[in-house]
Amino acid sequence: MYKKILLAADGSENSYRAAEETLNFIDGNSEVTILNVINTNDSKDDVLHNTPGESMNAKRKEKLQSIIDFYETNNIPYKVQFEHGTPNETVVKIANSEKHQAVVLGTRGLNGLQEMVLGSVSHKVAKRAEIPVIIVK
Repeated sequence: MYKKILLAADGSENSYRAAEETLNFIDGNSEVTILNVINTNDSKDDVLHNTPGESMNAKRKEKLQSIIDFYETNNIPYKVQFEHGTPNETVVKIANSEKHQAVVLGTRGLNGLQEMVLGSVSHKVAKRAEIPVIIVK
């Protein structure tokens, strides 16, 4: 069982499935960090089109609410962490620099050609993280 898991989540159905999967790797003494990476380009749009500050953080947390509700229902200790940057690079940086024992993240299930052309966050994290990476389809 892992004591500290990093869950990379964007609020999508894929990240919710990844949150559900974390239950298979934790026990009563574990903590999950829900990491939401705010893409630099999205962050600029937020500032231009929304009220900065607490209202933007509330909107970001709202995207993760289903995961938060899931952890609270299952009595899973968690914390939410927001970071700015490129998603794959930021997840790898946090995974490699903090005391997490594993990274769990969802994938969109790109086919081989799509992944080769577009790349995927999960594939890039799996290649560069120094801790185990669990990818949930």
